[in-house]
Amino acid sequence: MVHEREYVFDDYHGLLETDLSSTRLLIFQGMSGSGKTTAIEYLCRQHRHLRDRSARFFPLPGPDCQIPPLEKELVVLDDLRFLRQLVPLARLLRTGNTVLVASHLPARCFLPFRLFWQSRVFVMDQEQGKIERYLAHKQVAFSPEAVQQYCHFFGANYLDVDFILQHHPGTSFDESLGFFLKFCRLDLTPNPLTREKRKNLSLTSR
Repeated sequence: MVHEREYVFDDYHGLLETDLSSTRLLIFQGMSGSGKTTAIEYLCRQHRHLRDRSARFFPLPGPDCQIPPLEKELVVLDDLRFLRQLVPLARLLRTGNTVLVASHLPARCFLPFRLFWQSRVFVMDQEQGKIERYLAHKQVAFSPEAVQQYCHFFGANYLDVDFILQHHPGTSFDESLGFFLKFCRLDLTPNPLTREKRKNLSLTSR
């Protein structure tokens, strides 16, 4: 059995070179599979301003967001989807914590916090080049036009690339994508606050 090489994190935002010495709020915004949580883990492990601090991770599986009192810690809020999950953020920032958020909500939802605390926003699902590099790593042939079409329909996320290739592993990504767009569909559940419409991936023959 041939094992695929581990995919090295694609730092297309230049995260390691970013000065975060005074940044209190980092927002990684994008749809599922776009690399938000991976980017946060990469920063916590590698960045010179964060790597010596022990991160406190809080997954957010539902609308409620119960965060204990914390002070001057490195805090990660993972998979934020609901406005009510923003409630603890002001308290965390007021007590000196540095907060990293993997968010499905658009950056404008964080504006009240960004007015008072220095912040950075990284949009994770609008980079066509990262999909091309991912396919090259997987040794899957592709054309830039097919990747552009994919990003138009699905956004620049890795999750749907793997989903499409899994259900039709053709001779190229162009072939797999063409088959998927012709014969399959994704069940969508709109969310008016986010660019992401998908809650559950499903394959349905037309």
